[in-house]
Amino acid sequence: MSTLHPRLPWIIAIIAGVVIFAAFTVWGGFPPEEQAGAFWAQVGLFFAVICAFVALSWHLLVRPLGTGTRQAPVDILPLKIRQMIALILASGGIAIAIGGFWDELWHRAYGIPFGEDFFWRPHLLMYFGFGASIVSGSWALHYLNRRLRGNMQQRMRSNIIIALLILNAAFLLYALPADPVWHLTFGEDLTAWSIPHFILLVSFIVTLTIAFFITASTLPERNWNTLFRLGMKESLSLLIIAAMLLIWLQLMLIDWDSTLAGVRLEWLGLYRPEWLLAANLLATVTFCGVIATRVLRCAGAATASGLLALAIRYGLIQLFEADRLQYVAWVAALLPLLAIDIWAFYCSAIRKEEPEWRGFAVAVSAAMLINLPVLRALYRLNPSDGDNLSLAVAVIATGAAASWLANQVVDAMRRMRAGSGAGTAEQHALKPAVSLGALGAFLAAIYIFIATASPPV
Repeated sequence: MSTLHPRLPWIIAIIAGVVIFAAFTVWGGFPPEEQAGAFWAQVGLFFAVICAFVALSWHLLVRPLGTGTRQAPVDILPLKIRQMIALILASGGIAIAIGGFWDELWHRAYGIPFGEDFFWRPHLLMYFGFGASIVSGSWALHYLNRRLRGNMQQRMRSNIIIALLILNAAFLLYALPADPVWHLTFGEDLTAWSIPHFILLVSFIVTLTIAFFITASTLPERNWNTLFRLGMKESLSLLIIAAMLLIWLQLMLIDWDSTLAGVRLEWLGLYRPEWLLAANLLATVTFCGVIATRVLRCAGAATASGLLALAIRYGLIQLFEADRLQYVAWVAALLPLLAIDIWAFYCSAIRKEEPEWRGFAVAVSAAMLINLPVLRALYRLNPSDGDNLSLAVAVIATGAAASWLANQVVDAMRRMRAGSGAGTAEQHALKPAVSLGALGAFLAAIYIFIATASPPV
């Protein structure tokens, strides 16, 4: 467990967030000079709204209560309700992952300028995914107003799951319309890394992290174990991490994947230094792998999630006959995910202690450095000798930062779990077979939705 001052993670996260936001603003590319004023005005608005949500979240969930104000009693959502919310959010995440894949494929195949694609089926599938989060947040707001007592801080802190659902839905209500407004102003994106896309990606990651936390809250506390001891109850958790890997790697590596599909991007060398490819891949797999392994307390969960994501990606390519799209990123992700599990197994089974973030950082950084020749071969990169130092520095820094952040998130999850009564025995719960059956029916409906779609030409 972290021994840092409670405010230090927030300070570090804020500084890192500002740097990352600025970097992706530059890497996303700039519009023509005559649109520079509108561009910086919208970038400033995005940044201000993000800061406002961070400040609001800190005020509601972290800031000390006023003098004489007591924390309201903890309110525990029934296990069955938590299971249903987790299933809804996970289904939404899967819909977004599949819809995002389908959307990229159709854009590559048919072009379609902004506006004409607004109501095509890939987008409708993604709207359903985000809508699941908004509906869950709306229900949570109703629950807060009907069941919880005290001021807003007291009510939010008496049920952290309700608080997270409300805050996430509120942010999505801003992030979703921001993308069409951006397109109406600037037309087509210069790159896939526009600020609205980046914000939607962050919203997606936060949504699935919340879904993962809620799913974990339905599972009993367990000792460290290996993948062979996981059962049907944990399958939804692994699927959530796989969905996160699918959409995160897709957007972050989409431009390099474009070059493998034969698309020439003249600006790629200007906006995409080579070390950024390795850094993006490592940040994604480290965050997803560490929270999977530590929350499920399973040496093997990270690799299992990566293999599941790779299988889904390959399956979608075969289903859509999408030769234009790649799965090399998900292959390259397996070695650092395996390194996470090896470190977790060494600490839990041999040293008999909780894995700490420094060990994860060393493990994933070493794995990625070993992985670099494979990554370069997969993406057909021919770097100069001078790139090796920047690559090594970027890998080590990213491995350390992502490991630390993931462990902070896991520690926060465990504190919230301990304070919410999660994991307690309860009679009335959905059977794993019921949850998986509902998810299977949902996937069957998606398949019919895809199979009956007509190309937009």
